[in-house]
Amino acid sequence: GSATSMAVGYAKVNWDLSGELALGIFSAMDAGSLFLMHFTDNIWACYAGYLVFKACYMLLITIATFQIAVNLSMERYALMFGFNNFVALVIQTILTVVVVDSKGLGLNISTQFLIYGSYFTFIAGIFLIRSIYTMISLNCR
Repeated sequence: GSATSMAVGYAKVNWDLSGELALGIFSAMDAGSLFLMHFTDNIWACYAGYLVFKACYMLLITIATFQIAVNLSMERYALMFGFNNFVALVIQTILTVVVVDSKGLGLNISTQFLIYGSYFTFIAGIFLIRSIYTMISLNCR
């Protein structure tokens, strides 16, 4: 994960144009690795899926943070990232209570991979649709 995050700094990519596309692709890869862990009983495939998930997730967070930071002034960094971390913690807590906790659905591990894979598929769809819209609107200009 840290190696992929470091690679972002050295990549010569126009993040304004292809940032959302990269977010969509890495979200789709996260979804694929979670679905792999759901549909297989092979422990080594699950370990490989976890490694792919973690590396892509760290890269995803790095790109998203970079995309946000580019458009902020220095004075707003703490406010924005503090708010983002708070919202992320609230969403994670709600998801955990609904999916894992016995007061919620209390799903088993395999089904949780399916739920989280579906979540990342939805996120990937949003990013990919937005990036296609951005590319089409730039080409029409």
